[in-house]
Amino acid sequence: MAEKWLTALAAPGLLFVGATATGAVLGHAHALDWSLLRRRVGHWATAAGHWPAGEQLAAAAVLVLAAVAVGTLVRICGDGAVRIWTGDWPRPLRPLAHRLTARRARHWDDLQQDIDRLRTTRPARDRTTDVRQEIDALTVRRDHIALARPARPTYTGDRLAATVVRVDAQYGIDLAACWPRLWMVLPEDVRTELRTVRTRFDTAVMGSAWAACYAVLGCFWWPAAVAAVVTGLLARQRVPQAAAALAEHVESAVDVHLRRLAEEIGLTGPTDGPPDRRLGLALNRIARKAT
Repeated sequence: MAEKWLTALAAPGLLFVGATATGAVLGHAHALDWSLLRRRVGHWATAAGHWPAGEQLAAAAVLVLAAVAVGTLVRICGDGAVRIWTGDWPRPLRPLAHRLTARRARHWDDLQQDIDRLRTTRPARDRTTDVRQEIDALTVRRDHIALARPARPTYTGDRLAATVVRVDAQYGIDLAACWPRLWMVLPEDVRTELRTVRTRFDTAVMGSAWAACYAVLGCFWWPAAVAAVVTGLLARQRVPQAAAALAEHVESAVDVHLRRLAEEIGLTGPTDGPPDRRLGLALNRIARKAT
């Protein structure tokens, strides 16, 4: 627990506090003047060395508390970052979100129409290798936009939302209503794996929040802007990957353990093959309490 606390709050917060202090000393004019920084730090260390032990401990405690406070504040802002990444944008940005969603949906529809045209005009038994490759290429391009028809302005939002659409299409279940009950019957190792992939997603999103903090600091000390760009690019790469992994794990948990949930509740269905939609709809009625 202490290690997780240190990693999540104190360590990145301490790094940012150090960067802020460095920027306050150097500014834009002496941004890379490390000799000036060493002289200032040496002066502070000498002065602190003459303080009583109690004051030194108090100063160290203030530094740690400042780092934790910064880390906590950024973590709170991370909730807003999750909303941005998943396309749940605040009201002032919703007109932009609607336009982006519509544009992504048009591109997705165009590719889906091309795929449907090829499948209709060339039945599976009559398809040549070139036609199969063309369908595969179009499918990759379509799935690069979203696995289901876009309903969010971002890939990450649609990738997570696609899980809801896909399990509903396959099993007829309302994932939001049934997931808490499914969680209760999942084996512990599966829960642990789901927690791990969710932590990876949260960590990747937090990277974008820290990038925003360093971008603000970059207004006063330009090397921080470089750190913001690097951190932001890493977040841009990692967040969609982590979202895809999270969605895959959730969907896999439904595929593998949905029948177990039905059995625990007392529902019965065909024992061969995957659960059918009738079983999913029955689970919905129980989860929603017929509302």
